[in-house]
Amino acid sequence: MKARRIVILVLVVLVAVAIQTTVFVRIRPFDAAPSLVLLVVLAYARYLPAEFALLLGFGAGLLQDLLSDTPLGLWALVLTTLAFVTVRVRERLEDDFGLLGPYVLVATVGALTLFSVLGTIFGERTLADAAVLKKILLPAVYNTLLAPLILAMAPRTLGVARRRSASLSL
Repeated sequence: MKARRIVILVLVVLVAVAIQTTVFVRIRPFDAAPSLVLLVVLAYARYLPAEFALLLGFGAGLLQDLLSDTPLGLWALVLTTLAFVTVRVRERLEDDFGLLGPYVLVATVGALTLFSVLGTIFGERTLADAAVLKKILLPAVYNTLLAPLILAMAPRTLGVARRRSASLSL
């Protein structure tokens, strides 16, 4: 059972990274695309033990770094930070389910802002782009719209109940 969950988690991350780096490179409504890998890390970090959630964020980010043209480790750092924040606030999200949508919006904006700032520090000139606000806000809106699908998929693929009292133990 333990190995099955790990295999499913790895497959979900691989599919998300593949869609992010192939499909969403070509399909970009209003010149922005959802940040699917970010949303997958957020969804699964809610149910995984802290160490596995951070490993998920780092691994998914590193894989996205390897398949895109960003500096190596930039997405890994951003998604690990997102997993850490999600682990820290997940109990509050379970107490009030209505906070989940706004959390997805704010977490996406925060993660993409962190990516832009760190990218600028490492020479990407992301903040010098005139459309930087559009590139941060539109993916956040897209992620909020995709959130019900991805957030509902996470507990089903891991085989856990939606409530935190039945958390996953790997």
